[in-house]
Amino acid sequence: MARKVKGSKQYRMKVVPHRPIHGVFSVLGVTLLVLSTSAGAFFAGQYQVSKSLDEKSRAHARSLDEVDRLRAEIETLRVRAATAEQSVAIGEQASESVRGELVAKENQIAELRQEISFYRGIMAPTEGGEGVSIGRFSISEAGERRYQYKLLVQQSAARHQVVTGAVRFTIVGQVDGEARRYALADLSPQVESESIPLRFKYFQNIEGELQLPEGFVPEGVELSLKSSKRKGFNIDQRYGWLVQQS
Repeated sequence: MARKVKGSKQYRMKVVPHRPIHGVFSVLGVTLLVLSTSAGAFFAGQYQVSKSLDEKSRAHARSLDEVDRLRAEIETLRVRAATAEQSVAIGEQASESVRGELVAKENQIAELRQEISFYRGIMAPTEGGEGVSIGRFSISEAGERRYQYKLLVQQSAARHQVVTGAVRFTIVGQVDGEARRYALADLSPQVESESIPLRFKYFQNIEGELQLPEGFVPEGVELSLKSSKRKGFNIDQRYGWLVQQS
């Protein structure tokens, strides 16, 4: 028997029966709640993933269709470009052929005119100036930017005295759009000075080769003939850069 201590508070004790099943149900409820929540989250995630994959698959299919369409357009453009290039090439060949024929005809006309001038100057006397004239001048290709020049200076048949003087030969053109002039002595190793001596009774041939510098675009040739006599001939003539085909 328990003793009662004087002055202390007394508590009444009650015996409660132990029920373990109630705790089990509580644990099962929490577990089911967690599982149901996890399952819901899982299926929701799967739905979102599936939806995203479907959208990406459709976008991929659209991209493939667009690639096929662009490839077809590119192939069509390639065919059109090839056709256009062929047309341009044919047109350029035709233009080049016509241009070549025109140059050849111009060269023939120039040569005929020079022949006529030459024989006319030889046979027909001229008044004053010692009867001196330029009978023939030509330029023809000789290689890579190399050209051969030929100049014939003549005196009419009515004159019989020896002609003396000099000729200056200047090539005019452009370099990078700026005007440029070269004396023949600067372009030909065969010429030692700017003035080429003249001495003849009937005619004199002057010929040789010249080399054009890189970047120089020729436009013409200036010829200046001057007599060594005080009141002799003084001829200035300019020719376009008309190159004869060799």
